[in-house]
Amino acid sequence: GKQLQFLSSLPTLAPTNESENATEVVLIDINDILAVVNKTDGDRMYMVRLRSTSKKQGAFQHAINNNYNKQDLMGRTLRLVVPKIEPPYVNYVNFSDAEQLARGYGPGVVIEILKEMGRKLNLTYEIIPFPDGQWGALDNGTWTGAFGMMYRKEADILGGAAIMQYDRGLITDLTFPFQYAPTAMLIRSPDRYNDNTWLIVTQPFKWEVWGLTGLSIVLSGVILYVFVRFLRCTDEVQYTMVNSVWVFFSISVQQGLPVQPRSWSCRVMLAMWWLASITLMATFTGSLVALFAVDKTYMPFNNIQQLVSLVQRGSWRIVMDGTTTTRTNMIRESESQTYKDLWYEISVNKKVTYVKGIDAGVQYVIDNGNCVLLGPEDALKYWDTVDCRLKKLDEGILPTYLSIPFAKDSDYSTYASNMIRDLVERGFIDKWIHDYTAYMAAKKATNKCNRAKPEDKYLDLSKAQGAFWVLCGGFVLGVTVFIAESIYKGIRKVVICFQTGDSQLSLPESFKDVEKNFEVSLRKEEMKRSSKKYELRHSFGSNTTTSVTSSDTGGE
Repeated sequence: GKQLQFLSSLPTLAPTNESENATEVVLIDINDILAVVNKTDGDRMYMVRLRSTSKKQGAFQHAINNNYNKQDLMGRTLRLVVPKIEPPYVNYVNFSDAEQLARGYGPGVVIEILKEMGRKLNLTYEIIPFPDGQWGALDNGTWTGAFGMMYRKEADILGGAAIMQYDRGLITDLTFPFQYAPTAMLIRSPDRYNDNTWLIVTQPFKWEVWGLTGLSIVLSGVILYVFVRFLRCTDEVQYTMVNSVWVFFSISVQQGLPVQPRSWSCRVMLAMWWLASITLMATFTGSLVALFAVDKTYMPFNNIQQLVSLVQRGSWRIVMDGTTTTRTNMIRESESQTYKDLWYEISVNKKVTYVKGIDAGVQYVIDNGNCVLLGPEDALKYWDTVDCRLKKLDEGILPTYLSIPFAKDSDYSTYASNMIRDLVERGFIDKWIHDYTAYMAAKKATNKCNRAKPEDKYLDLSKAQGAFWVLCGGFVLGVTVFIAESIYKGIRKVVICFQTGDSQLSLPESFKDVEKNFEVSLRKEEMKRSSKKYELRHSFGSNTTTSVTSSDTGGE
């Protein structure tokens, strides 16, 4: 049978061996873009009249007509216009399997769909050269670019991932959408991810955890102090308030206690605290290890609201593909206050740069800091995967659907929509995008991104400085407490001396009760230990004497 083909006399839009050089950045005058976006009322009236003269109603997707005869669609030649190469939707324009084997990856989602349709219907595609690279828009009642060719019936299929829009649906048959594609935001990866001053201290736990831990230590100390006061009659160790708090602080940092409590109530309380401190310390250690093992990227902004604030302050700039005005129109026509503010910055303050193509926009973002590229999510996700110098934000904005435009009232529109729906449901669209991205990530990923840096092998001072800051803070706090304690004790002695008239500056016994109780407890513990050691030595000495005496007697 007749094989799927395209006219070989026409050039392929992408060479087999792609250049590794940086993409040339071609800027587009913002005034030209705004002139197209700011349509006149005549253009809007023109679209209304155009809709009323259309044979089918279909502002977005075309009307479905399943009463077609497949045999009538077989063996025809369709004219195909491709506005531009836009991976992963259009990677190159060549329908032969040999070209795919030579490159190692497929031609892109749109070409794969057309290739599958051509195989089933035995079609021939005549590729129409289109060096302009413009999608086209309605300008003063005239359609320009690739959509202008579709409107003038100079092409049967527009080979690209076209955003489904009202005005486009009036002049073409937009097929069933093959992909949901919100607008993504791509920036250059931050040169410095975060401030490491307190990294080793603050990052493993949030401030809420640290605060709750400190509060638990203080409250537990108060409870222990109350317990030992009620258990005074049971010969319990009489901790002071400061010593009670210090007991739990020592436990939290895995330190032992000089004097253990005697009552079971206090022992159980301390045992539970030991278990909690072990768990907390293990969690801290694991979080710290993971922190050094996995890089965290701290983005300058995380959503469109924060971006607009940065643009308003003049610290960031918008970059967009000037070959299409679709996303610019979406920002202009949005009723959200955020997008109204963004449109004001774009149209009035001109805080936007338009480039020719997504590749040029990516290169512009790499070359210039504090710039964000707005573009199709799949395309920007691809660049985020293959180049570590770039980072795509998680949040998507301006949701869109992608479709393949056919000529208005085309015989192939319904067949193509049914086939696309089947491919989407069977997962082929996602597979083609994933395969291309994975292949290019393995082939073109920037080598310097994979090189081990010296700072990655060792824990440098930048990351470990937090521990030394804690040490310095401890020194400062200790000296401060020492000075305060000395001043307090000196003032107290002077006050007591003044009240009692005693020139010796001695403290009354009532002020020393707490200290004496604690010291007595310590002496009792020491006496018990000494008594046990004496008993052990005495027992060992008695056994030795008995053994020696028996031996001597036996010898006689």
